[in-house]
Amino acid sequence: MRAIRILAAALCVWAVAAPTTAQNQSAEAQAVLAVEDAYVAAELSRDELALRRIVDDQFALNRNDGTTVGKEAFVASILRLNMVGQTISERTVLVQGDVAVVFATTELRFASDTAEPTVSRLRYTATYRNRGGAWRMLALHMSARS
Repeated sequence: MRAIRILAAALCVWAVAAPTTAQNQSAEAQAVLAVEDAYVAAELSRDELALRRIVDDQFALNRNDGTTVGKEAFVASILRLNMVGQTISERTVLVQGDVAVVFATTELRFASDTAEPTVSRLRYTATYRNRGGAWRMLALHMSARS
């Protein structure tokens, strides 16, 4: 009987803290995903003003080599990209107060002058925070997805 109570309690905790999917989104989760969609559009169009508005001043990109990059270097690197497309899948969001974490897979397509376009398939975690009523990207980590 005790095991059943423990299992029931664990399921209740999981249900409250489970990431939000497209079928079950709170208004805050929808707002976070709208900002993330705006970020992707700004990334593709290399819209510097939108990138600077969406990316938090305290932003950090956590690279696979263990180094981190701040907002200025991150925005500059995006502006140099020759990205021509991006498809996001497997996206879920977890919102806890003024912090949200998005987990997703993305397929990035880059143009090349000398070869066929290249494709990078990545799994990423993006952290957002609500500052002054606006969600901003605070941190990002991406790694290769097979």
